[in-house]
Amino acid sequence: MEEMQKYRKVKIKKVLVTVSIGVVVIFLFYLIFINFLADKEQEAALSLWEIQKETLREDNVPKDAADSSAEIAVGSEGVEEVSNSYIGSYSGSDREGKIDYNELTAEDFFPLKISIPKIDLEQISYEGADPQTLKKGPGHIKETPLPGSVGRCTISGHRTTYGAPFKKIDRLENGDLIYLETIKGELFIYAVTGSEIVNPEDVYILEGSYKKELLLTTCEPEYSGAQRLIIIAELLNLYPLELGYPENK
Repeated sequence: MEEMQKYRKVKIKKVLVTVSIGVVVIFLFYLIFINFLADKEQEAALSLWEIQKETLREDNVPKDAADSSAEIAVGSEGVEEVSNSYIGSYSGSDREGKIDYNELTAEDFFPLKISIPKIDLEQISYEGADPQTLKKGPGHIKETPLPGSVGRCTISGHRTTYGAPFKKIDRLENGDLIYLETIKGELFIYAVTGSEIVNPEDVYILEGSYKKELLLTTCEPEYSGAQRLIIIAELLNLYPLELGYPENK
């Protein structure tokens, strides 16, 4: 009788181990599958974004200006380098004077391209940080300021699923550059100044700052949503300069 009970316990343990392994394998295949699909969707979004950006550029540059702005030079390695001084414009705006930044809305910025050379990240980021938006890519938290504004413009992204766009942001160090580029040609350059780990309810981290900052947020640790990893960066520069800096927004 005692041997029978031991046999049953061993059998139950084996079943539990087998089921656990099966669940882990299924989960891993699920991650691989949804990340594969998300990567393909991001590739398509990036391609479409670049096409639309180039179309806007061609539509807004006079032919003689486009011809004169492109310069070809030969680099030290004998490779031809092409530089173009054109910076994209807002549709229907008058570029003879500064654009009133404070009249711009999220539609003037998003979707935008976020690039972080240090971790080989290049993604299209959208307006909104709801679950459906974050499945497509990093999302801007609507309640936070727009890029270039005083305060903490905040972009969230997945670290494990749906392409895991922010998987490697924990590798960022002070001084690493983050680029936000709008489809109309505006470029915001940020430099990392620090990082924090907070609890999900610690929304104080998003509150206003007298600086023009960018926050990148994701889950911490990887494969868990127990806490949030926050990367903090400060605006270094903005192109074109005629866009102007907002004093407050």
